[in-house]
Amino acid sequence: MKIIGIVAGHHQEEALRIKAALLKIDAGAEIMIDDGEFKVDPQFKKSDCKINNFNAVERLSRRGAAIVAFACGCPHQFFSELQTETTTRLVDPCSETGERLEPEAYAAKILAADPAPLPKPFKVGLVGGLGPAATVDLYDKITRAWPAKNDQEHFKVVIEQNPQTPDRTKALLEGGTDPTLALYHSAKRLQEDGCDYIIIPCNTAHAFLPYLERHLETPFINMQQVTMQEIADKFGDKARIGLLATTGTVRSGLYSRRAEAMGLPLFAPDEKHQELVMSAIYGPKGVKAGFTTGTCRDELMQAARYMVETHDCNVLILGCTELPLIVDEGDADVAGRTVFFIDPTSALARAVCKAARETIDARGVI
Repeated sequence: MKIIGIVAGHHQEEALRIKAALLKIDAGAEIMIDDGEFKVDPQFKKSDCKINNFNAVERLSRRGAAIVAFACGCPHQFFSELQTETTTRLVDPCSETGERLEPEAYAAKILAADPAPLPKPFKVGLVGGLGPAATVDLYDKITRAWPAKNDQEHFKVVIEQNPQTPDRTKALLEGGTDPTLALYHSAKRLQEDGCDYIIIPCNTAHAFLPYLERHLETPFINMQQVTMQEIADKFGDKARIGLLATTGTVRSGLYSRRAEAMGLPLFAPDEKHQELVMSAIYGPKGVKAGFTTGTCRDELMQAARYMVETHDCNVLILGCTELPLIVDEGDADVAGRTVFFIDPTSALARAVCKAARETIDARGVI
């Protein structure tokens, strides 16, 4: 049984004629008419017409309509625009030459339409504000990593920016406010917006993913997983990995458990040098205070030298999403050795672009 919606607008009688014509051909069709308010101001007539029809299509879609038709011929003028904004199948009320179809002919065209929804454009949801600068950094890296020649060739990104999410490190180490509900609410809104994947530009927040995933259907792209996989692909069994991250991330085992499962050695700083990493992040001259050079860089590089000299590390993970604001990803000289700094934010951006390419190729729509 086809569920058909008709946008009535200011043409209620025409909508009833179309309904009668539909039932005459297929008495078993379920037909609903939207007679919601159409706000029209002569000064904004064209845009009002587009927005009114779009809102009516959304109302009918939420009620279960698989196909939407129109009692007025106006949507023919902007039909492609309207169809682009919804996956619900729309049926143009006019012929190819622009002539308004009579109810009987239009009814036949409606019933011949495929009720299957159109392919959904790829969309990734980003839980932001953890912190704001890391959010901007990840979005920038996604934009730069995606090959596009114009605005329209980029894919959709939704950012749920909530800087009021309680501090993840304090929650893990000091009994601070649990951020689980705030993280869940942000992710739930992204799921409701139709995102294909959810990403979080905060390493420490990943410690709370197991609590979120059991209540959500939309999958997360895990930052630690994609980072460790890139290290394994690049260095194989020659990797000696040092982790520069918040104490919460270090103690949570987010990276160490994955390294152990992959058979890769991973080391963390001693207490003294871990304090330097935390100061580079949270200190008065740290990155969360808006600094990216000077004291915070000196502190971070002291910890990096310790990891190279003490543990012979050849890979250092910038395991807080704000550390790449201090040190760029790539090879660098540390204590007289070439060491590769890997940025999990960049690894996540690359993984997002890979998922986007696979999905867009499969669906045939961006």
